[in-house]
Amino acid sequence: MSTASVAFVFTNPRHHLEMMLPVARELERRGVTCSLVSLAELRGLETPRDVAAIRRAIPLRLRRRNGAAARPAAALTAAEPWSRGRLAKRAVWEVLRLRLRLLLRGARVVVVANDAVYPYIELLGDLHRRGVRSVLMQEGIRFPLPNGYAGPQYGAFVTAAVCAWGDGSRDYFVASHIAERTIRVTGAPRLDDLDLDGWRARGKALLAEHGLESAPIAFLSNPIEIQGYGTKQLKLALFERFLAAAAPVVLARNIPIIVKNHLHEDPAEFAQIAAASPIGHLVKVLPAAPIFAAIAASRAAIVLTSTVGLEALAFGVPIGVLEIPGHGFAFEYVERGAAVPLASADLRAGLEELLDNAPARRAAGAAFVERQLHDRGHASANVATVIQQALAGHARGAP
Repeated sequence: MSTASVAFVFTNPRHHLEMMLPVARELERRGVTCSLVSLAELRGLETPRDVAAIRRAIPLRLRRRNGAAARPAAALTAAEPWSRGRLAKRAVWEVLRLRLRLLLRGARVVVVANDAVYPYIELLGDLHRRGVRSVLMQEGIRFPLPNGYAGPQYGAFVTAAVCAWGDGSRDYFVASHIAERTIRVTGAPRLDDLDLDGWRARGKALLAEHGLESAPIAFLSNPIEIQGYGTKQLKLALFERFLAAAAPVVLARNIPIIVKNHLHEDPAEFAQIAAASPIGHLVKVLPAAPIFAAIAASRAAIVLTSTVGLEALAFGVPIGVLEIPGHGFAFEYVERGAAVPLASADLRAGLEELLDNAPARRAAGAAFVERQLHDRGHASANVATVIQQALAGHARGAP
């Protein structure tokens, strides 16, 4: 077994771990010693206990979640001013720094999913001063935000490499002035082994569990307010408006609607709006459902600014993107013809087009997936190779 050591540090025990674990296993297969370090409790989440290799940096959750309101002061996002919670962040980091130095002792390369937010900025700064190299694994779709990103540019702070999902992400990083020598197009490991048939079976079970007799439309929300797209109230109003516009369409076709929320959202707020809508009996909010099961069960998906739109297209599920007042349509979904634009002025017409799922739109969706997800099925191996090259650079004393 090689003495080289790689450490993966994550804060999200779902998609971060799902993209890092297959890479760690591939590296172990190649003889590279790996460790997984969880900061999930800093975000009010829980470290999975069924993966023995994971070590928790924090023994207990600093604060329990209750929808979006339960984020600890130390877990403010990049969209929020650095001054907010600054003292709390500093105090937590002084304790966390010593713990992480112990857990990462011997690591020559540290892999992260974000290098532009707390506490990754502090962690990487400490590691770089000690000569440890770093690699970024892209955590989700990237696109310019209305107010930009607070702190460093995503991908600019790691020293060895940025593992981009596809050509679309590479274009974004280049346009963001990330050093081209560091950008490596690897694909998205989380989607390497996407078992479509298996998830479709779980999707059918999900529908049966909730008494749904036909494939629904999935409303896949995300916290656009922390990205600078207005307020939470604006987002909830968009959901309410969508239900009102969808009512005549889904009633005529007897199509149910399922709602899947992001971890930073409170499903109860959506359930309250749904209950008051004219189609409340057709809407079910599913807070505990696996996102891939919800996608696989659906005939179409509605998204705002989230990576789930790309994941839905990977399942072959057509998507519509809601227009955000004052901002239009986020990311490249509509721009490249992969998604139906759900314009505020005529949501009903857009929804009917989405349900028709024209062949030209399907072809555009397939091309979009190719642009965004490089070398599917081999991304874990590609990322592992990049990390091994970073290890070799460490051995040569490269910066």
